[in-house]
Amino acid sequence: MSHTKASFALVTAAVWGICACDASIGRVTGAGNDDGATSPTVTGAAGAGGSASEGTGSAGAGGTGVSDGDAGASPAVDASAGAAGSAAGAPPGGHSSQAGQDGDAGTGTDGGSTGVNPFSCSPGLPASIADLAAKATDDTNSRNTPLGRRYDGVAGHVATNQELTFLHDAHAQPAIPGSTSGLNWKTATVTLYPSGPLPVPADVNQHAIGNCDGDTAFASLAYLSAPFIQRIITDNHDGTYTVAMYDPKGQRIAVSLDSQFLFDGGGGIGEVSGKGGVADWATVLEKATMKYIQVFPVVGDIGGIGSEHQTPMFTGAGGSVAFDRGKLAPAELTRVVKAVLAAGKIVSGGFGIAGKALANGFQAVTAHGYAVLPPKTDDFMIAMRNPWGVEPTAKGYDGSTDGVMDIPPDSTWAGTIDLRVIDPGDACGPGVTAPYVAPASATRAREVNIVEPHARGLP
Repeated sequence: MSHTKASFALVTAAVWGICACDASIGRVTGAGNDDGATSPTVTGAAGAGGSASEGTGSAGAGGTGVSDGDAGASPAVDASAGAAGSAAGAPPGGHSSQAGQDGDAGTGTDGGSTGVNPFSCSPGLPASIADLAAKATDDTNSRNTPLGRRYDGVAGHVATNQELTFLHDAHAQPAIPGSTSGLNWKTATVTLYPSGPLPVPADVNQHAIGNCDGDTAFASLAYLSAPFIQRIITDNHDGTYTVAMYDPKGQRIAVSLDSQFLFDGGGGIGEVSGKGGVADWATVLEKATMKYIQVFPVVGDIGGIGSEHQTPMFTGAGGSVAFDRGKLAPAELTRVVKAVLAAGKIVSGGFGIAGKALANGFQAVTAHGYAVLPPKTDDFMIAMRNPWGVEPTAKGYDGSTDGVMDIPPDSTWAGTIDLRVIDPGDACGPGVTAPYVAPASATRAREVNIVEPHARGLP
């Protein structure tokens, strides 16, 4: 492990594992029928103190279940549960066609807002860029599972009672990822939303785990649909959290975890975190992912997880398409990014030329996932946020933009960028057209721990 003094912060750089970057699009969840009496229900797993059944159930602290909307439509009604309990047949902050006869919808303060999701995201590329569809590759839609082709290998896995107990037991820790080294579980104080009332991309700062593209997906979700993140995380007010997820068959499950997270021997947090190493909502979702893939091994190790692997377990949709490097001219790249973000879709990207620098000195990192954002002005092609929350330069690391690179409309830059456009599923929102403006607190000098593969050889 090497220690490097940056102009604004102390940055630790070392190397483990591999970090994947890819891009995608697919099936979407639209508005469904909220009449539970006429809709088939899907039985979910129950949390401590609650039970789930088809149409009815009793709720207790952390009780969970699942219910879909109309049989011919996607689940659409957002029911959120507070600490008092969850709606019968619905996970905290999840979806329910109606509360069960014995269910208590809770206060809504921990599960997000209650009511019908007014947004509907159409599948596929928006009509405005239909002329570019032939340039897309790697469609991940699947006939076997709504979570997409990356889940085909585990779509037939039915969790055993022992595995369900593991997922529901908040104090059952997942295995420490084999792609990391020197990390151990340690109890941390969690501030779910450290940047304000809503999640923001600045809350996502990668450290020791090489899951850059997975962290990128979290940042994209925060930018596109912050209320969705709040809906799927329930704070149980006892140091534990319950996260509403989807199993590989597309049925709702609940994953519980406590406030133990991975730290290195020097006391620095190894998991993704907020600025200054604060455990937050992204830390919670990352640990939920580690528990999930231990039961449903959609990837062998969280190190290297792709954005198209990461989002479906939370959103329920796994269709995606990619645009490989060199496929899009600068103007086309801008058109694609603006159109898909306006349509509410998740976009990740990466660079194919290492060390290529912008005029301000920010350098591109290869085999590394970035959240793709609207350009700051028409003078730029697109913007890309590094999940480190900082950018490498020849003189060190710069955190003045929260890791955002504004890419000029240059054919060389366009030729090195790949994209993946991912269906948002339950995270469908109004879409984003405004550039990302990082909170002022995210751009101040601070200590940063970067202990992941692509820090190798950087200043």
